[in-house]
This record gives sequence, C-alpha cells and structure tokens, in this order.
Amino acid sequence: AKGLSQKDFASKMMVPPKTVQDYESGKAIPNNQLIAKMEKVLGCKLPRASK
Repeated sequence: AKGLSQKDFASKMMVPPKTVQDYESGKAIPNNQLIAKMEKVLGCKLPRASK
C-alpha cells in the first residue's frame, strides 16, 4: 500500500535487502526490535513475537 520496493523498505529500516527478502519468504522471523522499525516505516502496528 505504501508503494515501497523491498530495496526501498530495507534502506528505510537500515538493513540489507536480503533481510527483507528472507522475512517475506518466511526464511527468517524478525525480532521485536526490527518489528518496531517496520512499524515506524509503515505507520501501523504489527504483531509481536511472544517472549
């Protein structure tokens, strides 16, 4: 909805584009710190990993 490519999204979060690719493909699960960065970039709340 924001019109961001994976590369743009990764650069706004200051992580490598490969990291975003892994999250989208299900190969990796973001930690709560990265989820907070995603929320800032996207402007919405996301589900958090349980502790």
